[in-house]
Amino acid sequence: MTAKKIVSVQDISCYGQCSLTVAQPVLSAYGFETAILPSAILSTHTGGFTGFTVLDLTDEMPKIVDHWRKEKITFDAIYTGYIGDTRQFALIKDMRDMLNPGGLLICDPAMADHGKLYVALNENIVAGMRELVRESDIIMPNITEACFLLDIPYNERPGREEIDRMLKGLADMGPETVIITGVSFEEGRLGAVAYTKKDGKTVEYFTTWMEKSYHGTGDIFSSVLIANLLKGKSLYDCLKDACEFIVDCIKETMPDESHVYGVKFEQVLAKR
Repeated sequence: MTAKKIVSVQDISCYGQCSLTVAQPVLSAYGFETAILPSAILSTHTGGFTGFTVLDLTDEMPKIVDHWRKEKITFDAIYTGYIGDTRQFALIKDMRDMLNPGGLLICDPAMADHGKLYVALNENIVAGMRELVRESDIIMPNITEACFLLDIPYNERPGREEIDRMLKGLADMGPETVIITGVSFEEGRLGAVAYTKKDGKTVEYFTTWMEKSYHGTGDIFSSVLIANLLKGKSLYDCLKDACEFIVDCIKETMPDESHVYGVKFEQVLAKR
């Protein structure tokens, strides 16, 4: 059986486990042929480092895509993450014609956390991300990103009714499935809540809230969830596997206090 093909569009952080350096190995380990379309190359990720370098690849991206088209390369899913230049949004939307029948455009609007945009991003990126969301089949923002997309005030711990309004508001923008991550309705529990527009159903999964947090876990969560979705698992099972995977990664990493710029996802993959 031919493996499904995914192309992931996001940055390469040369040091620090996030974006393409986690998406490609995770998706590949789950059995998918994974191509990459780098949006930028960073010396490190932007969390906790200063003085990092950035090489924008906006001008190179169309050349890569044009070559793929000449080679008649197509994909079963396009998965987007961190986008650092507004010109890249139009290119991504145009790539929909490279999807196989039934293929999906999946957007992880990786642009903000803890109520703030990431370093070097601005409102133009938010506006562009809103337009990409309108074209997407599945989106998976965290709470901060959902607030930016909906242009509503940030609330660190929204309750069930507020999350429900956010899910439906985002679905009204266009995507069939909306997943909000980093949700907590009770102390000591953290997880994700999903809504599908077609049947109007909400699905949720919560696991232990780990005291320690690490950069890159959102990218790993998205990659694991996407892998399960494309394998045809139920939305509940997708949320469960992604949430538990992140907890296992944190547990694997916590004993090593020197490992602070990502999680030891490789060891977790090796055990599955």
